[in-house]
Amino acid sequence: MPILVHSLLALERCPSVDRVVIVVNSEDVEWIKEEMLPRYPLKKTVTVEAGGSQRQYSVYNALKTLPRGVRRVVVHDGARPLASPDLFERTMAALGDCDGVVPAVPCRDTIKEVSSDRVVRTHERSRLRQVQTPQAFRFEALRDAHTRASREGYLATDDSALLERYNYTIKVVEGERSNIKITYPEDLVIAQALLSLMKEESQR
Repeated sequence: MPILVHSLLALERCPSVDRVVIVVNSEDVEWIKEEMLPRYPLKKTVTVEAGGSQRQYSVYNALKTLPRGVRRVVVHDGARPLASPDLFERTMAALGDCDGVVPAVPCRDTIKEVSSDRVVRTHERSRLRQVQTPQAFRFEALRDAHTRASREGYLATDDSALLERYNYTIKVVEGERSNIKITYPEDLVIAQALLSLMKEESQR
């Protein structure tokens, strides 16, 4: 099963999600539409759009395709296949009176700030969090942050950082340790082991 499909199947089980926009490299759009999606029984509306040269541009492209009347959006990395439906729902439910919600877990390791090969400072670990996706936002706030960042040529590593830049309010909810990001080859091995464990637990 493609990594992306795990996230799509999780979204199928989320009552709060009405439609899904997949953003991929332009050369993969037709393959996703014609080859991948027809193999899986997805009931929700799924559209596929071409992304940009950076993650941020891809999210902005997706926002531009959404119809009027959208109030909430949730942004997720396809490289995080183990995010549970519960995490999506908890993140969106926490939106309330703030502009964005991010799931996060405490840092296990001591974090050093480094310049070249020299340690600059050691950060207080108790105040640090590893932020994950899915991240939920008020649509107007996220679109405004992306529009302003586009005008300024500002790039961030995640969408919540854009909202921070423009003084929107962001809340943190508890993430999931199993919600790993597939970045290195060994991550695939870890993800496979976690999937096997989850499958065993669901059958008990």
